[in-house]
Amino acid sequence: MKIYLYISFFLSLALLSNAQDNLGIAGSSRAPVNTLLINPSSIVDSRAFIDINLVGLSAFARNNFMYLPGKGFSITNPQINGLPPINTKPSLYNVYADAAAQGPGVTFAVKSHAFGLSTAVRTVADVRGIPKQVSNYVTNGFQYNGTMGIPQQIKNLRANALAWGEVGLSYGTIIKRDGDAIMQGGITVKRLFGLAGLGVRLDDWNYTVRDSTHLDTQSIHGEYGMTDVSSGFPAINGKGWGFDIGFTFKLRKSDSRSYQPHSPCTDGDYIYKIGVSILDIGKIAFKSPFYRNQFDQDQSSQWDGYAGTTTNSVAGLDSMLNNNFSLVQQNSGGGKFRMKLPTGISVQADYNLGRNFYILGMMTYGLPRKNSLGVQRASYLGLAPRWEIKRLEVSMPLSLYEWKYPQVGLAVRLNSIVIGSDNLGWKIFKQDIYGADIYVSIKYTIFKHWKCKTKKDKMEKPGQKRGSREPIPCPSW
Repeated sequence: MKIYLYISFFLSLALLSNAQDNLGIAGSSRAPVNTLLINPSSIVDSRAFIDINLVGLSAFARNNFMYLPGKGFSITNPQINGLPPINTKPSLYNVYADAAAQGPGVTFAVKSHAFGLSTAVRTVADVRGIPKQVSNYVTNGFQYNGTMGIPQQIKNLRANALAWGEVGLSYGTIIKRDGDAIMQGGITVKRLFGLAGLGVRLDDWNYTVRDSTHLDTQSIHGEYGMTDVSSGFPAINGKGWGFDIGFTFKLRKSDSRSYQPHSPCTDGDYIYKIGVSILDIGKIAFKSPFYRNQFDQDQSSQWDGYAGTTTNSVAGLDSMLNNNFSLVQQNSGGGKFRMKLPTGISVQADYNLGRNFYILGMMTYGLPRKNSLGVQRASYLGLAPRWEIKRLEVSMPLSLYEWKYPQVGLAVRLNSIVIGSDNLGWKIFKQDIYGADIYVSIKYTIFKHWKCKTKKDKMEKPGQKRGSREPIPCPSW
């Protein structure tokens, strides 16, 4: 098979889709523009005085339906004929894709306070609960004889995709000092601009494929909503508000009762820190034109000639569903269409092993969207050992995606440039490839307050009396 088919397989996921929290850089003490996305309180007491983001790109995609064989696979020379193989082991199939383009942004410190500005365009797609028989329909069409004439059921299927732009303002501060410890708090308030949304909640569908032309529905319960972007894309089709809230407890190596970060100098050194955050609280309300329908049908319906049905517009798709499933139409004139953000709860624990070695442990849980439309965030458990100094940082993130799929990656920060991936196991261990991810960030970082002089700057000028000015202490890092 030609290489463009394999590339399109992964690009189709990514383009339907901020990668999976960029675990490799999430624990850094010198990249607040990046750690802001995981916990807004992390920008307080950062070792970077001012961190300016120029541009950033990230993409994450993972599924358990189709894969590329890892043994002998090469991106430039796949040497595989036919379609990518289908994984027949799972009883339910899931697809998750998450992509973002970060625009100009900045974080900076003012004594015990920190401020931030962030901009981004994000797209997240999440499909879960696809039953196994759907794989037969994908490969063989509805004419698959193995299920023809046999009653089928689909339960708790969710398919959501959301694209939006956001502008965020962040604030953090030290809210308590106690001995060697400090407690930090932070919040990011985001104005959201909806670009497009598609949501399907299928609680229960009982159906039978009678033959190649007749599809019978006995009952169907659920909801769908979709924006009509026929007038052009991208365009602002909705607005909303979002919030990130976070707290961090940090045990420092020295007394903190009168401690002020970057006032004018700080070493930012600590023994350990523990953070808790809630991410992407909020939703987007889309304006007309959109199509939305809630259905609770226990009556039977029949779709004749389903195999040859085509549609070229969102309006046509909506009409087709209503006509062939006997649904009650509830569109733009009779309701509202809202989609929730991929809300998640994250816990971070970072321990200083000494000699510039650290280890980060992180758990993120995506809140389910059971009775509403919205994207569910991916859940995972991660561990990321790293070696970090001022100009260089190397991390090797290890994670369990959705608690059961192992991933291993590598991330590097060279001064202010970050590049990494949390999923390189297929390359290292020749595993079958079910997804891929990458993140890149180009920044400009000022690590020290401009009043924090170097030893050379503190040398006395000619004619200056010895001891006539107080030298400003500077950290050794």
